[in-house]
Amino acid sequence: MFEGLKRVADQRPGFRLMELAVGMAVFLLLCAAGVAGSMRMVENGRKSKALSQFRDFQMGMSLFEGDYQKPPIPKSKRDSGWDTIYGDLGGNYSTQFLVAALAGEDREFPYKGETFSTRESNPQKKSYMVFQMAQDGKYGIGPDGRLLDPWGGNVVVAINGFKSTNPSEKLVDFNNGRNDRRLHTWGLAEYHETKPKDEAYVFWSYGKDGQKGKGGNARSIVELRGSDDVVSW
Repeated sequence: MFEGLKRVADQRPGFRLMELAVGMAVFLLLCAAGVAGSMRMVENGRKSKALSQFRDFQMGMSLFEGDYQKPPIPKSKRDSGWDTIYGDLGGNYSTQFLVAALAGEDREFPYKGETFSTRESNPQKKSYMVFQMAQDGKYGIGPDGRLLDPWGGNVVVAINGFKSTNPSEKLVDFNNGRNDRRLHTWGLAEYHETKPKDEAYVFWSYGKDGQKGKGGNARSIVELRGSDDVVSW
């Protein structure tokens, strides 16, 4: 009888250790799930902030259009009728000009042999937007005047140049971004599911990873679904 009791007593510590190990495993799994859920909530919150940022920018652009019958596009781009992209890291133009034009500032921006003057685009110097300054380099205007998304990357803006001021030019449906109705982004805002069409302007962000889609080439056609990109159209 005593030997039987001894065997039972010897088994109890091992059983308790097994319970503890299982409990710890369950606890760690719950912690991991909680962290993953929290991260998803944070990223979803940032996407919502990006969409709110786009809506505010769109309202300012609409008010500008109401006064000038055109988006805040430099005179040289308006005269040539070329669709123009601002904020693309590999591109020629930052969003500094657009921010200054909408804020009613009188400034000039030299861009590779050109000078973009906000005075020419907004001669009334009216303020159509009040931009907040970026906190910690995110979500607002950075120290250099660029518009930053909630992740600290560039908000990218494409503006439709529409028709040249030359009355002999004809507006066509599509002409690779010059004097046409279709907004051309040279692949930068094109996804399998969607792409801009006849909009006067669109905004987008490449999200947390700063890359189009899931790490795709910026000019390739990729899936929007499942990526962290945020688009306005």
